[in-house]
Amino acid sequence: MQTRIYQVEGLSCIDCAGQIQAAVSKLESVETCQVDYATGRLTVRLNTSDFDDAPVAQIVRESGHTLRTDQSRSQDVHPALAFARFLFSRQDTALTAVAAILTLLGLTLTLLRTPVPWRVLSFGLAILVGGYPVARQALREVLTARSLGINALMVVAVTGAMAIGEWAEAAIVVVLFALGEALEGYATERARGALESLLDLAPPVALRLRADGSTEEVPVEQLSVGDRVLVRPGDRVSVDGVVRAGQSGVDQSAITGESIPVDKAPGDEVFAGTINTSGALEVEVTRMAADNTLSRMITLVQEAQSEKAPVQHFVERFARVYTPAIAVAALLIAALPPLFLGQPFWGERGWLIRALQMLVIACPCALVISTPVSVVSALTNAAWRGVLIKGGRTLESLSRIRVFAFDKTGTLTEGRPVTTDVLDVCEDTSHAHNGLQYAAAVEAQSSHPLARALVAEAQTQGIAVPPAEEVTILGGRGVTGQVGGRQVTVGSHPYFDAKLPHAETVCPVSYTHLRAHET
Repeated sequence: MQTRIYQVEGLSCIDCAGQIQAAVSKLESVETCQVDYATGRLTVRLNTSDFDDAPVAQIVRESGHTLRTDQSRSQDVHPALAFARFLFSRQDTALTAVAAILTLLGLTLTLLRTPVPWRVLSFGLAILVGGYPVARQALREVLTARSLGINALMVVAVTGAMAIGEWAEAAIVVVLFALGEALEGYATERARGALESLLDLAPPVALRLRADGSTEEVPVEQLSVGDRVLVRPGDRVSVDGVVRAGQSGVDQSAITGESIPVDKAPGDEVFAGTINTSGALEVEVTRMAADNTLSRMITLVQEAQSEKAPVQHFVERFARVYTPAIAVAALLIAALPPLFLGQPFWGERGWLIRALQMLVIACPCALVISTPVSVVSALTNAAWRGVLIKGGRTLESLSRIRVFAFDKTGTLTEGRPVTTDVLDVCEDTSHAHNGLQYAAAVEAQSSHPLARALVAEAQTQGIAVPPAEEVTILGGRGVTGQVGGRQVTVGSHPYFDAKLPHAETVCPVSYTHLRAHET
């Protein structure tokens, strides 16, 4: 059995999701179909590998949405501009914008006391333009899903308002309802965009090493386990693998949260999406692109979005009963008082308009959609900031937590190293601060966070930093160079233990302790 996963753009309505699911389930070769309106994912299980996507795309298109087949994602822009672009990027939302303009025109004509036919024309066009997607959706609810949903209630309410001559109210209701749907769709799209931006961390191509030592640029999907790739300084690592040659510091903050580069040497593991900072690395692929750490992180969050919180299950059960109950209640309110109590049915004080008003006020659209949109937005916003939450159930349980345990570095601190102590074991008394001065001289030619901390401390103390010559990076271990005719080496404790076990006999020697500056 084969499984295919699609993305439905603009999906933010549980009724729309149900209609798409019902229609796709009837297609030949489809065993099961599931549509998650919170994430926009359409999952189809097939009994054949020869399946044409066109019918699925057609069903989604007829529902007023788009089946995405490309991986393009929009760049961050100003929220107002992004929402305007969202409005005019889809037919239904564009009609909403036009209906809003026509409604404003009608209200302006009313204030100017223009003839009534002109006002009615403006409001009528607004109802026709903005109400078309709502009416179409209501028809699908009744014919396809065999249910009385929110859109059907809105059509009844607006039709009744027009019948009693309340054209302005009918137009305003249509615009507000459609605009609310557009805002909810926009919020959902923004939430999904936050998650999809994780995909940009991993480069789409890699430099594969040939047997003769030359390189070729290939898509990461074409790499196999055992292939070797070259990661140049400044490049993002494109694969999960093991370093086979070279030494460097790798910025893993996007994957592990570690705030400073981690030294990598042969035998160490690297992850796709991390950044190689200094030396070239030869990496052997250990996982395929679809199964690397970054892909699994994205899959984890997508699955977490689909896991509904208890409050979501409650709201869905509530809506299934509440919506038809409101429809029956409105019918009884409109019919019983005129039939049994002699009350007026028509007119401004009639029970029909009261029933229609109750329909509009009692529509559970915001209640049904607000909960999943809030959960999805919270999960994806957390993912954007590097926090993975395993589903709505876990998110909801946070309200009952009383004690938190945090990893300090980069969480409770800025993750930015600063110099806190300079301990001169043996100092040449003829030069004040010469240990820090010499260290800053060679580190000034390095971009490592620890190097920047040393240089910043020298500047804070007003120490003149002399030029350094013949500076060489000791891949992942430190830096060495010539300062004023003297050989200066700044390195880690393991480096000095291995290379200069008797460093305490050499003057001057400066040990500098660094820690993350706390916020």
